[in-house]
Amino acid sequence: GSVKLLNGQQMSQQELYIKSIELDPNNSNAYNNLGTSLTSGESVKLLNGQQMSQQELYIKSIDLDPNYSLAYNNLGITLTSGGSVKLLNGQQMSQQQLYIKSIDLDPNYSNAYNNLGITLTSGGSVKLLNGQQMSQQQLYIKSIDLDPNYSNAYNNLGITLTSGGSVKLLNGQQMSQQQLYIKSIELDPNNSVAYNNLGTTLTSGESVKLLNGQQMSRQELHIKSIELDPNNSVAYNNLGTTLTSGGSVKLL
Repeated sequence: GSVKLLNGQQMSQQELYIKSIELDPNNSNAYNNLGTSLTSGESVKLLNGQQMSQQELYIKSIDLDPNYSLAYNNLGITLTSGGSVKLLNGQQMSQQQLYIKSIDLDPNYSNAYNNLGITLTSGGSVKLLNGQQMSQQQLYIKSIDLDPNYSNAYNNLGITLTSGGSVKLLNGQQMSQQQLYIKSIELDPNNSVAYNNLGTTLTSGESVKLLNGQQMSRQELHIKSIELDPNNSVAYNNLGTTLTSGGSVKLL
């Protein structure tokens, strides 16, 4: 989006962050926010001519404010599993360490718990800087407790369960794998992965009712997943398994 200033100048979100940095080159928030306006691999030119990548913007933000939880989390998102990055103070940090640091600085930051969970394998656990050991499942449960409207955390918690399994949230609510995926879809009807995962909980010919009352078959769930993300390889494969040899299906 963009906004028109009182002098008639039209400025985009990105331009506003760039101007903020020009006026205060030590504004940690502005570097972090400018980073969030970029996609992975993208870079931007500051008004002083310096070209900066998304990763460099988060690193700069941390350098200016080493206690900025959000910037550590966002920097972690730019890394692939097992990747690491060198901060301007020379410290090398892995993706997992960045999320752990983010949580240490803000123990109520839901996103960081969810993202830390993603770095673990099933059955894996991690020690926080306060000494607490947390499993992948516990991290997602904590993320939901801190933000009950976080669609991805419900989906990710569902993935930790086996078919027919259930889990108790910190509010005492017991939820099955299927209920977690349904809740994820309710909170974000454009969550392609959740539709696909919900489809995998059904057997051939079975259907499920979403919280909006819509009844969907296994096939329809995989089709919806593909409509929302035409590059979701797993959904195409799962949709294929719903067909008999020589069968075909019409996508949305």
